[in-house]
Amino acid sequence: NFCQTAAMACGIEAARGEVIVTMDGDLQNDPADIPRLVERLEQGGYDIVCGWRFRRQDRLLSRRIPSMIANRLIGWLTGVALHDYGCSLKAYRAEAIKRTPLYAELHRFIPAMATLTGASIGELKVNHRPRRFGRTKYTIARTWRVALDMVTVSLLIKFASKPLRIFGAAALAALAVATACLVRSWQWYVGP
Repeated sequence: NFCQTAAMACGIEAARGEVIVTMDGDLQNDPADIPRLVERLEQGGYDIVCGWRFRRQDRLLSRRIPSMIANRLIGWLTGVALHDYGCSLKAYRAEAIKRTPLYAELHRFIPAMATLTGASIGELKVNHRPRRFGRTKYTIARTWRVALDMVTVSLLIKFASKPLRIFGAAALAALAVATACLVRSWQWYVGP
């Protein structure tokens, strides 16, 4: 009950194989796609192969359109363009996923985060079934958290190899404001 990312991190840490496959337990993903994902992983020379729910069986207005917009935005912000960041059916080389930092609610951004460690990413169209059991926990209300996570991942990717640039820019801005305040105070003290 600590969120999907924590559950995935525990499972990935406990896994002992050379290839790790993740998928939701809601029966919408087809386990028959797993051999195809692993084959693509090994033949394509990828570190991660992401499922793409090409014929997605969700509502158009409340699920598919917001997802398409989010996928494009995530790709633009992170530089890792995928058709379907939300599909949890993915195959990973163990060494690639085990060195990828996982925290907060960043499970949908694993491919982008994996590029920090040099992982190569591929995609494969996978089957998607209509939901038969339970209810989705992803609603429009979660959009704000996803948006904040998007900004976090974007900053991590852009400044991972040069963290001082973001702090340096903030320091220069603060210095400019402080200098302007000092000049203004001096002018007020000295007089016209």
